[in-house]
Amino acid sequence: MQCGQFRAGSHVHDFLFASDESPDPQDASSGADAPDAADAAIPPWLVLVADDEPEVHAVTRLALARLRFRDRPVRLIDCTSAAEAERILRDTPDIAVILLDVMMETEDAGLRLVRRIREDLGNRAVRIVLRTGQPARVPEEELVIAYEIDGYTAKTELTSRRLFTSVVTALRAYAELAALEQRLAERSRALEEATVRLNRMATLDPLTGVWNRRRFLELAAAELARARRYGRQLSVFLLDLDGFKTVNDLHGSAIGDAVLRAVVRRVRAALRISDHIARSGGEEFVVLLPETDGAGAAVVAERVRSALADSPILVEERAIPVTASIGVANWLPTEPGVEQTLHRAEDALRTAKQAGRNRVERAPG
Repeated sequence: MQCGQFRAGSHVHDFLFASDESPDPQDASSGADAPDAADAAIPPWLVLVADDEPEVHAVTRLALARLRFRDRPVRLIDCTSAAEAERILRDTPDIAVILLDVMMETEDAGLRLVRRIREDLGNRAVRIVLRTGQPARVPEEELVIAYEIDGYTAKTELTSRRLFTSVVTALRAYAELAALEQRLAERSRALEEATVRLNRMATLDPLTGVWNRRRFLELAAAELARARRYGRQLSVFLLDLDGFKTVNDLHGSAIGDAVLRAVVRRVRAALRISDHIARSGGEEFVVLLPETDGAGAAVVAERVRSALADSPILVEERAIPVTASIGVANWLPTEPGVEQTLHRAEDALRTAKQAGRNRVERAPG
């Protein structure tokens, strides 16, 4: 492209562009802001041109009119001040590159904006190429060291080829940073998902999906502390399936596992939202009932017993009758922990079994 001269008032600007061997770009009217139909569905790379000289915007469009990077077009956004550039950056977070004039409203408006972009806006992604018409004002070495920029070019040196190269280099850095951030985000999500899975493995019974005994004791300790603090009631009950070994012996362990899962579904349906159920052994479960006294816990336990005994469980076209013996105990203020309450519930469960099974017994207290 031949040297171009543009006049603004009485000043002659002949710095953009010096002669080089780049092919002549197409007319600016068909440049980055006028994409063809094929580009309409492709998100463009956004390049912000911040310069207070209209000629700079015009020749920048000429130089970048045909630019495509990684099969995506480039769209230029024009502004004439650092304040306007900052507003655009706040409103448009996916700007890839900013071609930034050093001197606009003030002699260091561009430099101040670089600080605001990196520190106040916290934007580390956008690539910044500084351009100046007076390079002697600030030495290049000092600028490169002091500011987080990707390029610093005197306008007198800015041929169309150099501008093209500077923008492509900045776009490549932006794309690589975006790809890195995406990989980090994906790894972070994978780590979070793995952590969730590990936490579930650490707290849930793998067969039935209810709490394991360890997690149950943690929940019980928390509820006990709340009951102490606010003078609330707290109860537990132990549930043991009657003669469950026979189910495994007659039908096999796979059917037995399916029956256990069905038992959990029925028990959960009979419990309240605030109640917690955990598997404490092979066919034994424990239920924590916050803010519930012994009489109320016995009512819930009877509802659970009835839900199991009223109809058989259907597994693979087999009707398998299931009943449970249940021992209920309410926490006593004299008990230092829930373990003592559980011991009394175990005694009540033993009484239920000895009395004929398929029944609810409540511990004294």
